[in-house]
Amino acid sequence: MSAPLLDIQGLNIAMRLARGGRLPIVNDLSLTLQAGDTVGIVGESGSGKSLLSLAVMGLLPPAAVVSGRILFEGRDLLSLDDDGMSEIRGRRIGMIFQEPMTALNPAMTVGDQIAEGLVRHEKLSWNAARDRAVELLDRVRIPDPKARASAYPHQMSGGQRQRVGIAIAVAMRPALMIADEPTTALDVTVQAEVLEILDDLCQRESMALMLISHDLGVIARMCARTLVLYAGRRMEEGATRAVLTGPLNPYTKGLLRAVPRRRADDGPLETIPGSVPGFARLPAGCVFSDRCLDVVAACQAGEPAWTSPLPGRGVRCIRAGEEVSA
Repeated sequence: MSAPLLDIQGLNIAMRLARGGRLPIVNDLSLTLQAGDTVGIVGESGSGKSLLSLAVMGLLPPAAVVSGRILFEGRDLLSLDDDGMSEIRGRRIGMIFQEPMTALNPAMTVGDQIAEGLVRHEKLSWNAARDRAVELLDRVRIPDPKARASAYPHQMSGGQRQRVGIAIAVAMRPALMIADEPTTALDVTVQAEVLEILDDLCQRESMALMLISHDLGVIARMCARTLVLYAGRRMEEGATRAVLTGPLNPYTKGLLRAVPRRRADDGPLETIPGSVPGFARLPAGCVFSDRCLDVVAACQAGEPAWTSPLPGRGVRCIRAGEEVSA
């Protein structure tokens, strides 16, 4: 097998505190993507999903302290300076941000915002870059793309702004696309259209996709593999179908039980007790032990190791072996 496109090894992210010391957030996270892979990152808000994407993009805040390795096309991104990362962002790794209204520049037309990356990375003239921007707007199905290229973000709907974000992210045909909650706050019809556009572009350009979402339905539709995060830890990983139909970690089971039912007679909607704890108040042992329905005394004795009880599956739970043997 060829070397991974993206190889995250033992990633740790902590934040410096104003009063001194550091607050660990992401703990010993590893993940690999081959060229053309699609992986979904799921978990409740506060699980560390967006921090993972920002670490790959080199966009963590100044207070962040990072260790481990993030190898992309064989280069350790954590060793690069700002100029080195600027050559990779957009050109080799594209990102679709969660909220396009804040990600887009309100003082620039959307056409110019798409064009500026083409001018920087592909050395096109502004006229040629603007023509290319119109083509990209057409590819993401913006009506009347030539006219809309002269529009400002506030003159477009939420769905159209998200399509502009996709156009910017794919403009340089990157090898890896990171999509952070790309359908948040969109209605169901527009959400389906945005996902269809994203899927079509990834397949056409043979891009790898890292899709961050709290929506397991979106992950099931878009991703071949799924990584479940909680409190900055890997809780489970494997083929999406296997993870969603045969979860090994109680947290994954809780997420699945909380998925809204299509029919009223499917039973009441369940919730996971409690809420995601602050990183300064994690419980002893397994970080999910204070909310877990399957907790036993041994769960609080120490943090479980990451194990592979089945081929292609990974899980952090001392009781995972019971699921495998059942």
